[in-house]
Amino acid sequence: MGKNKFFDFLENKFMPVMGQISNQRHLRAVRDGLISTIPFTIVGSAALILRFPPVDPSRVGSNPNFLIRLLLVWKSWADANGDAIMMPFQMTMALLGIFAVIGISYSLAKTYKLNPLSSIGMGLMSYLLVSAPATDGTLSMAYLDAKGLFTAIIIGILSVELLKFLEEREITIKMPDGVPPAVASSFATLIPAFILMTIFYFISLIIQSTTGMLLPQAIMAMMAPAVNAVDSPFGVFFFALLCQLLWFTGIHGASTVGAIQQAFLDQNWMRNAELRVAGESMKYVYTTPFWSYFVVIGGSGATLALVFLYLKSRSKQLKSIGKLSLLPSLFNINEPVIFGSPLVLNPIMFIPFVFVQPILGVIAYFVVKFGWVGKAFINPPWTTPAPIGAFLSTLDWRAGVLVIVLAALGGLMYYPFFKAYEKQLVDKEREEQQDDIAEGSISL
Repeated sequence: MGKNKFFDFLENKFMPVMGQISNQRHLRAVRDGLISTIPFTIVGSAALILRFPPVDPSRVGSNPNFLIRLLLVWKSWADANGDAIMMPFQMTMALLGIFAVIGISYSLAKTYKLNPLSSIGMGLMSYLLVSAPATDGTLSMAYLDAKGLFTAIIIGILSVELLKFLEEREITIKMPDGVPPAVASSFATLIPAFILMTIFYFISLIIQSTTGMLLPQAIMAMMAPAVNAVDSPFGVFFFALLCQLLWFTGIHGASTVGAIQQAFLDQNWMRNAELRVAGESMKYVYTTPFWSYFVVIGGSGATLALVFLYLKSRSKQLKSIGKLSLLPSLFNINEPVIFGSPLVLNPIMFIPFVFVQPILGVIAYFVVKFGWVGKAFINPPWTTPAPIGAFLSTLDWRAGVLVIVLAALGGLMYYPFFKAYEKQLVDKEREEQQDDIAEGSISL
């Protein structure tokens, strides 16, 4: 396949299909619903940072410096007040499934123009029914956290779809016109609530009787192969490559890919957090913080080093783009680079823009997998500068060093293509300058 045919395929075949996927209402509802949980995960992450200072007393020598002594005091205080410090974590990330089902139900209900409060109520009732069985008068919270995330996604979608189905067929109680709207709305959801409760509770009982597991346990068991496939070098490379192919065609790659992989990555880092709190070994490498700080360094395409190359460019266009993009890129926002260069549909920059990110991601995966850098169990805001975010997410100083090394390696891979593109632009700018001089001479 020639170069032109390949680009035609991307623009005319690949781009429309992925555009439809990115706008698919259920994927969009999952994406937006999970995004709505970010404030709660940040609060929970802050508690984790306080609870686990980055110091290991067993590795401290007999004469530590002031900083190490300060960290040891911090750790002593954190150990003494662990339960109080972790309360925000227990009320946020330990209840993540609840926040997720609320956000997903609300987002999907908006697309169908359903009553959002009724939709949230149905989703939450159904989720608690299958995930939090009552024992001796108390509700179990074991599957209301990241272990129940996939269940929250499924219940959030199905509950709204069932509610829509019932309302479209008017399987509701209709009140007279004189009844206040709030009262009428409450009675209208009575029959759907009973039907949804019956359906989901029946499914839950069937699963328990046949497998001995709760529904979230069964879903986790079914999703295990997919989770393992995502948390692998192949998973990192595939999603990083897909993201950049979308960006190259002008589609917001991070948003589209996020709708597909976000649930897996969120589940992974939150499970790491739960394992860390329990004092067990963390399991997952490919997590939301891993993507934010080790893969998309400076924004999609890992373009942070490219911005620094632009700053030294002989091309006026690239130099101005570098100056404009430096500050946003430090905070992982690089639309000015992508569209100002432009990198979209730029054949010279195709190879590095599409392949640098997945290559760096795979390298980082193996570095973390082999234990040379700690796994992420905290999720700072994605706009945190990559070296700082990597450190905060792992509480391992080596993570920040790894990001700097990866960024430099990315710059080396970008460099020959950058020079070729720079030469093209410099020649073009020189020709335009000569044309302007010639036109000025003629006018004189």
